Parts: sequence; structure tokens; C-alpha cells
Amino acid sequence: MQEAMSLESLLQQDSELSSLPEIFIRVSELLDDENSTSIKIGQVVETDPSLTSRILKMVNSAYYGFQHNVASISQAISILGRNRIHQILIGAVLGGVFGNMKNNVFFMEDYWHQSVKTAILSRLLCKQSAISEQSEALFTAGLLHQIGRLILVQKMPELSMLVQQSIEEGSENIYQAEERIFGYTHCEVGAAFIENWGLPAILVEVTKYHHLPNESEQFEEEVKMVNLARNLSFLVAPIDQQEVEYALDDIAIWKDTGLSAEQIAQSCNEADEQVYQVMESLGMVQMQIDLDD
Repeated sequence: MQEAMSLESLLQQDSELSSLPEIFIRVSELLDDENSTSIKIGQVVETDPSLTSRILKMVNSAYYGFQHNVASISQAISILGRNRIHQILIGAVLGGVFGNMKNNVFFMEDYWHQSVKTAILSRLLCKQSAISEQSEALFTAGLLHQIGRLILVQKMPELSMLVQQSIEEGSENIYQAEERIFGYTHCEVGAAFIENWGLPAILVEVTKYHHLPNESEQFEEEVKMVNLARNLSFLVAPIDQQEVEYALDDIAIWKDTGLSAEQIAQSCNEADEQVYQVMESLGMVQMQIDLDD
């Protein structure tokens, strides 16, 4: 039986998970530089055919609904904005590292569906709140919040299967099972890797505390928003206000967000309508497991 690695050993492993791809770093630096132009950013993006394809596919998707096809990367960057390009970069990194991942623990498309829906719902809810300026950051946070699960399944598949079996038997929840089997949770793993990658502190903290938002130290409001989104991500349209109110009975922190049940219900319906379009534009629809391998 496979033995659990320490979190430190997991971080220090010589693998593609240890650092972000060079193209991500180069484009991110340009996106953060206010003096860089869309043309200059586009020239760097075009050195990576996969990233170029993802950006053009997203900007030309039904999600945006533009009447004319966009063929230029610089034009796409101008239309989508720098925050959206950051999101596509994250999607490209995840796709490159985990796109062909096979496992017997859970269905990859279900994983991405939940993550993308949490991301969309986090953005929609945030836009109606007192922290609306964080809406794009929370999209990325929602997309990444469970990344630790993928890392654990990839690096320790046998132990991850034991975690899943314990959950299915109903004897433990995922956090209890992970603590017992690994000695840490996927929340801690994801946060450690995101910090190691040099991504913003808000993404680290949301990932680390999305299960226990009241323990958040610096971004409590943001963590609570993603916690609310992830707990509502299972709802399927058409969703009425009464259904949302039933769900909210089990989400202790929802009133802290300052949102009404009506606003939440509307956002849930919008997120459900958008999720497959966003999954497709990020290249995640085909990320399925092959149980025969």
C-alpha cells in the first residue's frame, strides 16, 4: 500500500506541478504592467499555440455572443480584458497539467463542472455585494478552490481511493478522511501549491479556508462568498427562491454576504446557464476519465 507523503515532500517533488509554465509567468507579468499594450501581450501569447487557441475559442464562444469572429489575439485581449485573460491562463495551466489525467476516484468532468460553476457563481454573487471589485478574482478563486484534490489524486491515487471509499460509506466527511489518511486536507495542499506558484494571497486564502470561512484571516468576506457559491453549486435550473431558501438553511454564513435569497436565486440560474459554455471555452468539457485504463 502506498504511504502518505508529507506536505513538504509533495511540494518539493520535481514535477510540472512545482512551478508554473514559463508562458504563464511571462504573460502574467505583461498583464500586470499597465504600460504593456495588447499588441505586445498578443505577441507573447502567440508563441504558445495552445494558449492562442484557447483565447480565440473563448472570445468567439456563445458565452460572449459577438456577431463577428475575432481572429486577432490583441483584439481578443482588448475585448476580454486583462482579468479574463488571467482566467484563461489559469484554465490553460490546469488543462495542460491535468487535461489527460486518468483516475478511478472521481469523474473529471464532474470535478470541472463543480469548479467552474463555483467560479461563475462566485463572480455573479460578488458583483451584487459590497466587495464587487473582487468579482474577477473570485472567479479564479472558485476555479482553483479544489485544486488540492487533483494533486492528491495524481500523486497518491491509492490513498485517495481510500478517502473516497470512506466518504461513500458515510463514516467520515472528506476533511476527516483526508486528515486521517494523509495528515492534511486538500485545502492545505491547494493553498500550499498556489502560494508556491506565486499567485495572489486572496487565492491562497480562499483555497485554504473555503471549508471553514470563519477561520479566514485576511479575506473573510471573499472566502464566505466562495463558500456560499460552492455550497449552492449543486442546484440545477430552473431554481426558484423557495428552493434556494431551503438550501440556505444549511449554509450558516450566507447572511454575512449581505445578499438576499432573491439575488442568490437569480445568480444560481444564470450560473447554471453559463457553466457548459465556460467549460467548453476553457477546454474542460473533454476532460473525462477512462475507467478501462
